[in-house]
Amino acid sequence: MPRGPRLAFQNAFYHVFNRGINKQPIFFKETDYLFFTKKLKDLKSKYDYSLYAYCLMPNHFHLSIQTRKASISKIMSSLTTSYAMYFNRNYEHFGPVFANRFHSILIENDLYFLKLSQYIYLNPVKAGIVKNPIDYRYSSIKEVLGREPLTILDEDIVRLIGETVGSQKAYEEFIFDGAKTDLAEIEKLFEKEPAIFGSNRFRVLAQKKYTRRRSKQNNA
Repeated sequence: MPRGPRLAFQNAFYHVFNRGINKQPIFFKETDYLFFTKKLKDLKSKYDYSLYAYCLMPNHFHLSIQTRKASISKIMSSLTTSYAMYFNRNYEHFGPVFANRFHSILIENDLYFLKLSQYIYLNPVKAGIVKNPIDYRYSSIKEVLGREPLTILDEDIVRLIGETVGSQKAYEEFIFDGAKTDLAEIEKLFEKEPAIFGSNRFRVLAQKKYTRRRSKQNNA
């Protein structure tokens, strides 16, 4: 049975997730992470999207992206295809590197983005890799908190987080507070299609659009 169409809006926020095929590792050494993040940065000029958060785990990744005109599918296809070619070449691997279809969660606005960014940055803590999310080397948390210059994230992140020491400290505390809370609600989103994170009104409108697109797909 064919998969349904994605929820696609211009200027939309997405939380994007994908993992290695059969949950196998996709990053083995630092150069792998660096290649992926460089490609992520380079594609911003080609597809005009904003990147607000990322975390690269050994066998999967999480991204927070706002699209413009290019679809999220086009952006992710270019990113994962490029990395798969690099991976296969360097590790003499044959066949697919990533699971067949990446998962995307449509996010309503800044408030819901913040909650998902908390989930993103706590990934290495929940996995037992580090105790402090700031110690994890392959996420954008230091850029967000002003401990490193903005090199990959969009400068508009200051609108979401704030650029004062006080606002960054408040966001850091918000991230740490997530370690004490149950994030099962967010984890359930990765099992849904379409996955939508927002108010009831936003979910209803997005679901209606998804249903119309699926109906057109089935009748084509």
